[in-house]
Amino acid sequence: MPPFTESGYLPPGIWAMSWADFWERYGYNSRRANLLSGLMFALKLLIRSGCQTIYIGGSFITNKERPNDIDGCFDGMGIDIGMLDPVFQDVDEQHARFGCELRMDFMSAFQGFLQKNRDGEPIGIVEIDLRSFDPPR
Repeated sequence: MPPFTESGYLPPGIWAMSWADFWERYGYNSRRANLLSGLMFALKLLIRSGCQTIYIGGSFITNKERPNDIDGCFDGMGIDIGMLDPVFQDVDEQHARFGCELRMDFMSAFQGFLQKNRDGEPIGIVEIDLRSFDPPR
């Protein structure tokens, strides 16, 4: 995983990480660990529906000490919509339950949105393969 740029972002690209490595790099204070705990519960629900990959962007994967939430998307390919928890249709409910927003993504549309900062400059995002998801117990 590359270091942050001078602006505090990941360099442009999609950077693959395991869940354990993601937690280690980004869960370094109580606020971040709390957000990651919420994300972990969301991921367990996504895995039940057949989700295999998520992408995380936004301020959580920057050098910001206390991000407000976790923004991301999940690959809709292979998901059994009938098994997908209804919470993933309502970002306000996701915020309330998990402290994150995860949108279903087809054709990489939202992924592309996550790869630009507010000024439209390219930045990096993190990809997590959920087939090797092994949360702490």
